[in-house]
Amino acid sequence: MTTLTVIGVGNRLRGDDAVGSLVIDALANMSDQDLELVDAGSDALSILEYLEGRQQVIIVDACCMGRDPGSVVSFDPAQAQLILDDDPMSLHGLGLAEALKIADSLEMLPESLKIIGIEPDSLQFKGTLSQPVQQALKTVVKKIQDVFKRKLEVIEVLPS
Repeated sequence: MTTLTVIGVGNRLRGDDAVGSLVIDALANMSDQDLELVDAGSDALSILEYLEGRQQVIIVDACCMGRDPGSVVSFDPAQAQLILDDDPMSLHGLGLAEALKIADSLEMLPESLKIIGIEPDSLQFKGTLSQPVQQALKTVVKKIQDVFKRKLEVIEVLPS
């Protein structure tokens, strides 16, 4: 297996938007040289430096997709353009879709990339994770741990 990079995107001060960063916190006890964990914070554009030269990348972010709170959806970069395009200025400044467009145009996208979107319930300032997103966080952490421990390709375990 190649090195797996997991990038969490989110604002820790905006309720469920923190879920990407909290996934990184939850995975932090999996110390391994083949696992790279990145908390990109609330600046989606900062993910660019962690895409180039990587083979397998999973990005976790709260995404408003019109689904039930806590819904977990995985998609590839092309699908991200369709799902996230209507939110060019997200809570992260430039949105994730724009960051992926830039990475694609600069030929920085990794060989294998999956985006895991978690539908938020509340993005309230100084809020905490809602119950549905807390459960989604546990599900996502377990899936990522499974991908890494079983040495699977991210495409295999996280179908769109």
